[in-house]
This record gives sequence, C-alpha cells and structure tokens, in this order.
Amino acid sequence: MPQKIALARLTELLHVIEEVGQDLRKHLEQHQQENSESRAGRIAEGLSLSFHAESVTANQASLLRVACDRLARLVTPPRHLLFEAAGSFYTSLCLNIVLKHDIATYIHTEDNNVTAEQISKKCSLDADILARLLRYLSQRGIFQETSPGVFSNTTASSTLVYNPEFKAYLDLLIHEGQLAAPYFEQFMYERFCSDASSTPLSAFTLFSGGDPMYKWIHLPENAHRGKNFNLAMTSLARTEGLGFLPLDYPFSSLPEDTLLVDVGGGIGTLPELLLATIPHLRFIVQDLEATITLAEEVASSNMKRWIAEGKVKFQVQDFFSLQPREVGGAVFILKNIIHNYPDEKALTLLRCIRKSNPTKLLIVDRVVTPHLQTEAEDEKGELEIYQNLRRTETECVDRIPLNSQGVPTMYDLIMGSLHGGKARMLMEWKVLLERGGFRLAGVFPLRASMGQAVLEALPV
Repeated sequence: MPQKIALARLTELLHVIEEVGQDLRKHLEQHQQENSESRAGRIAEGLSLSFHAESVTANQASLLRVACDRLARLVTPPRHLLFEAAGSFYTSLCLNIVLKHDIATYIHTEDNNVTAEQISKKCSLDADILARLLRYLSQRGIFQETSPGVFSNTTASSTLVYNPEFKAYLDLLIHEGQLAAPYFEQFMYERFCSDASSTPLSAFTLFSGGDPMYKWIHLPENAHRGKNFNLAMTSLARTEGLGFLPLDYPFSSLPEDTLLVDVGGGIGTLPELLLATIPHLRFIVQDLEATITLAEEVASSNMKRWIAEGKVKFQVQDFFSLQPREVGGAVFILKNIIHNYPDEKALTLLRCIRKSNPTKLLIVDRVVTPHLQTEAEDEKGELEIYQNLRRTETECVDRIPLNSQGVPTMYDLIMGSLHGGKARMLMEWKVLLERGGFRLAGVFPLRASMGQAVLEALPV
C-alpha cells in the first residue's frame, strides 16, 4: 500500500475515533445518573452492557468498534492478517476445552489469580500446555494473565461463570459446526452442479446422511445433543439482548387485547419477556408437540398464571401448514425462524401466514447491513469511505445503524452450513416479503443484538 494512502486512511480513522469517542463519553457523562435509574439502564447493567442503556450510545459504540477494527487491520502487516485468519480455528479449539472443563467457573470459585498448576489438577490436563492455551485466549480478551502462569477472569470470560445455558449455546456452535464444516465446500459444489430438487439441504445433511440438524439432534443416539440444543436456545434472549425488545419496538402501542401468534415460539420466551410490562396483550405460542409438552412442564409461576388468565395459550402447529381459523387477523411473530430456511421454504411459511389475513407480521431476525468499502485506491476514495462511516443514524439506510458485520456474516455461514438457510440483506428481505404477500413497512434495530432488527411487514 502506498504510504500516502495509508496516511490518508490513518488520518480519517483517527478523526472518526476521536469524534465518536468524544460524543460517546460526553453522552454517558451527561446521562449517567438518569441511565442508572431507568429500566433500560437496569437491563443493560444486568447484561454487563456499558453502552446500551440508550440506542444513541449503542450506535456510537458500534461505530467506534467498526473504526477500531479497521485501524487494527491498517497497522497489521497484511500477511499477518491472513496468518491469523488461517489459525483462527485454534480459538474454537481452546474455547471448547474451557467450556468442557468449566474453567471460568473454577477460577471464579477460587477468587481469581489461579495458577495453571491449580487448574491443571482440577481438569487433569497438562499444566504447561494449559497455561499456553489460556495465554492465547488472554490475548483475545478471554481471561487475563495477571502474572506469568496466573490467570483471572475478564468481563468476557465471566459470562461463562455458572452459566450452563450460554455454554451450551457456544458448544452448539462449535460442536455441530465442526461436524458440518468438512462438507461445506462439497455442499457449495453440489448446489452449483444440481437443480433445486436434488441439491442437499445443507452441509450438515451431507455429514448426517440426509437428516436435517433438527431431526438429527432428536435421534435416540444423539439425545445428549438434543438436550444441549434445548438448553442453548434458552440462552438466546440474553445473548441477543432481547430484554430491550419491548423498548426497541413499540409493543405497548398495540391495541388492548391484541392477539400475538408466536410461530415456532418454543417454550414461551417472548410472552415471558413482554407480558410482565405490557399486560394488555394475549399470546398463542405455536410449536411442535414435543416442544409444547416441554413448555407446559417447565412453565414458570408467571406463565402458569398467564395461562390460567387466558393471556397465554400453547398450541401444537406445524408452521409449514395452514394456520387454524382462531388466529385469523392476529399479529404474527417469527423470531429467529426465517434464517433457518432457503427462500423457497421460507416462502411456504410466509404464504401460510398470509392466508390467515394477519394484521401485521413481525420478523425478529438478522439484517446484513449494506456493504461499506474496505479500502480505496487514492486519498479521495479514502475520504469518501470515511464520510460514509460518519453517517448519523437518521442518515442510515432504513434506520439501520452501521455496525460490525463480523457476527452477522459469520451467522450467515452458520445458517448455510447447518440448515441451508441464510442471514439476509435488507433488499433480500424486501423481495422475500413481497413474494410472500407482504410489504416491508418498518425496520426497528435491536440495540444489543448481533445484527438483529424487528422487521414490520403488512399484508398486501
């Protein structure tokens, strides 16, 4: 890279970081007391989110992350970037060992500053290699080496302490992902060569001999993976910051006694989240029979009360079938459902809902944001890139703030590999909804999620 272009990029990045950083600090200082006493502030504190009590600070923090990531890449030799990428699987390997042996919880119970030898005896793992493993993760913000061979938790590793649900979610990504990964290129090749009727559903089905992942994890011989999956799904609300959902989308403005149909709603996470503060709504939670049976078995005291009051009803329903008459005209919700499926399968689902004449459809899912050029060929081009980077929220396309695309694009590959689905760009969502009989009416970004938004669609 010519030095003049490097200098131009460095200058623009430092301007962005300084401007956004100062704005973020000023806003936090001015609203610190107010945020600590607000409902959003309490949610943010409970999730260890320092910058998410307000959407404006969440967006500023996201923009700062984008700029800092770009600065790190700029000052890293290009071959080193590729070398680090090639060896990144060691992060999953090391994290998998940490999860298996619950090392973060052990460090916590020992009041931090635990030696590798102590952890070694607890885990029955070689102390020298274990110290090197934790040192590797410490360089990535997961644990910290307080003195040679002595380790403590960080904010990141502390999320694993006494947290079997989140550990199960990470284990799902690592374990099932590793089963599918060797078949990913073959899956791509077969999709290239085959017509739609003969293409494998996903890379995972090539591993499993044809069974979709959801079927495979419920086979008797894989029952332990099914239990891990169910446990992992209970972690999603916290992992995605869904506690902010009633603040980021105006559910409270829905009319009295509005019926919401939570399609594929599992054990009822959504009504648990909303009814506590928006009691004028009603819910029907739909899923397959095994899941509905589990939901009724594990229902909380609040859920049992809402069921008795008629606020919540669980209903067995295959969402690829026509909806029952009693839900006609309701508000339908699809939370983390559509990304599991390719377009044609997703359309079947959308059209079944459309035939129920819904008042509206709310899709809670990831939106891959518009492409932002990585680098330019001259100083003028660099200036244009970072003028775009400075966009305010009101200038963003369809109200979607600029944020790091590391997780949304990774999640896109996870969905493709495990299910044959995808994370969609906004234009892809618009086209899919139009083909399904809806039009996109609004986009409501979720401030603490990994690229999710509420897509509000109206029937046409």
